[in-house]
Amino acid sequence: MNDTSATITGTAGVEEVRSPKLEVRGNPEGPASPMQSRPTGVRAGGSSDTRHATRTTHRTSLSRLLVFALLGAAITAVTAWSAYRWWDYTSTWVRTDNAYVATHIHQVSSRVAGTVTEVLVEENQMVAAGKIIARLDARDFEVKRQQGLAQVAQAQAQLHQADAQIAQARAQVARERAQATKAKQDLERAKALFQGTSAAISQQEFDAAQAGADAAQAVLLAAEAAVESTSALAVAAQAQEQVAQSNLKEAELQLSYTEILAPAAGRIGKRNLETGNRVQPGQALLALVQPDVWVVANFKETQLGHLKPGQPARLRVDAFPGQVFKGHVQSLAPASGAQFALLPPDNATGNFTRIVQRVPVKITFDNQGIGDCQGRIVPGMSAIVQIQVRE
Repeated sequence: MNDTSATITGTAGVEEVRSPKLEVRGNPEGPASPMQSRPTGVRAGGSSDTRHATRTTHRTSLSRLLVFALLGAAITAVTAWSAYRWWDYTSTWVRTDNAYVATHIHQVSSRVAGTVTEVLVEENQMVAAGKIIARLDARDFEVKRQQGLAQVAQAQAQLHQADAQIAQARAQVARERAQATKAKQDLERAKALFQGTSAAISQQEFDAAQAGADAAQAVLLAAEAAVESTSALAVAAQAQEQVAQSNLKEAELQLSYTEILAPAAGRIGKRNLETGNRVQPGQALLALVQPDVWVVANFKETQLGHLKPGQPARLRVDAFPGQVFKGHVQSLAPASGAQFALLPPDNATGNFTRIVQRVPVKITFDNQGIGDCQGRIVPGMSAIVQIQVRE
């Protein structure tokens, strides 16, 4: 007995009998009967639907291939354009994020020991150059100044006394010179009288005239020596007066140091000063930060081949994302950063490792380059630097 199974589907309202599965039992090798070998018929509309489905599938495959081809071409073009832009950027600009904002920071300290009596500035306050920041107790220094004034007055009095003694000694010299001249003339006359034929004077009178002339000459020499002595005393008094003047100036300087002044215009920071504090010379009391800032960028030595002063730069500060500041290269450091370290590396050793060094580059902001960020860009902020090395 033969079992026949058929699947019937509906297509566009027409029933279709698909190929039946014939199974012959009993004599599988024998010829099938005409009823068993004849396939179930298919209606006329089925062949057209099959061709239509085949064409639709073919069009879909072609469309997909075209889309994939266009997508691949677009990706290739974008990749090539990106590669070109990257090559153009790397050959035109050098970049580093190892950069920070810097400026002049003055550590203000006292030059004398003293007690703080007044503090005239506040934290973050803007001050002008030469402004009084604080005052120390000046009474001790005022006493030293008065002592210096007294020493100067005393030295000046001694100098005046020495000048008077010099004048007196010179007058004495003039008088003794006159006496010596008279004695010499008397000796000449006595000599003429004694040597004459008549011998008008005796030997005793001649000897007395000779002794008088010699005594007058000796007194004149003594008066001249006294002038030299008083002149030396005057020189010593003058030197003493200069010493006293120097001591007075030192005392006045010490007194002026009781007023602590701002060394430059800037903002006060890290104030460690209060009324009543006892300060010592060289002790850091506060920091004064100048408003003019620049950027120090540590470029790799392999990036310095085309870098030179004057080239334009773009600066980005982390505190102001999305904002680009303009600047230019001012100078390059004379040595790498490692050479300025406390313990510079010594490469003349057996265990040598080649390390790319970094060289500090100073970059200043252009005029009006900071704009409304003036005063808000402070030293220590991190920055990103790009320098144009090729037009």
